[in-house]
Amino acid sequence: MSRAKKKRQIVVITTEGDAHIPFVQKHLEEPMIVLDSNSLVHRKTLTYEMINGRIRTVFNGLPLDNVHGVWFRKPTPIALDKIPLNKDYRAYAQDSLEAHYRSLYTAFPDALWMSDYYALIKACDKTWQLAIAQEVGFHVPATIVTSDTQRAKAFISEHDKVVMKTSTHFALTVDGIHKLLYTTLISNKKLPNLENLYVSPMIFQQAIDPLYDVRATVIGDKVFAASIRNAGLKPHTEVRDWRVGHFEGEIYTEPIENFPQDIADMCIAHTRKLGLAFGAVDLVADKKGKFWFLENNPNGQWGFIERLTGLPIGKAVAETLYCGK
Repeated sequence: MSRAKKKRQIVVITTEGDAHIPFVQKHLEEPMIVLDSNSLVHRKTLTYEMINGRIRTVFNGLPLDNVHGVWFRKPTPIALDKIPLNKDYRAYAQDSLEAHYRSLYTAFPDALWMSDYYALIKACDKTWQLAIAQEVGFHVPATIVTSDTQRAKAFISEHDKVVMKTSTHFALTVDGIHKLLYTTLISNKKLPNLENLYVSPMIFQQAIDPLYDVRATVIGDKVFAASIRNAGLKPHTEVRDWRVGHFEGEIYTEPIENFPQDIADMCIAHTRKLGLAFGAVDLVADKKGKFWFLENNPNGQWGFIERLTGLPIGKAVAETLYCGK
């Protein structure tokens, strides 16, 4: 009697309850294996063992020895207050558990990673992204990233309109209120106080007169392009950031029919040069029909795009992870 064929395993490194998982899971016969660092505090076990010169990973008693795809999403740090120890020992335990969990990031060398953790970290460098964007043929707005107040002011003086945006995804909590730093339109006539730029470097970029924004989600050699507009918002003369639509008004998005093939090819080339299998490319389409590169989000959100447009992004993720390398 022949031995039963092993079922392909797909691992997701993220937090339990990740809202993106259902978009992918519905296209797979077997449940994905979610590796949540916080589950270790709840006594789920994680072991690495050397067998014939290779490391085998065992999660909660399950050998992960037929992993074809690894989806690196957004694991959250282990919460210090959830560690069931005297407070004097929690920081040590937290660091020990995090180091143990991070060994996952080099596990499964034979699997396809979406995307490799260390490539993701490098790809977050926005200046490198802009250089690659020019290399692959994108139109790129004039840009300076600086902590120098005088250089920032000089750049602003050279352009009629400039947008200012943060170079970090860190969110502020002020007086208990969660706040985001939106991309904001500025000029010499409407100049913010830049004296503290030395402790909060910012990106200053030539402002493009937009017809609409574009989110082009790249998965391997597939591109799913959608236009994004804000609808029902109060007038925001300074904010140039469609994310505000998540909190005020409504985000209106639809698939872009006949998305230019040369732009799609640039999106794929840019994502590959970053060393990624996935990219969420943000573009601006101006009123003259030109597409401008803004950034490539190495692990950007796309669930809302699929929910609002029906674009089969989750299916493409499932197929890629299942097929593996």
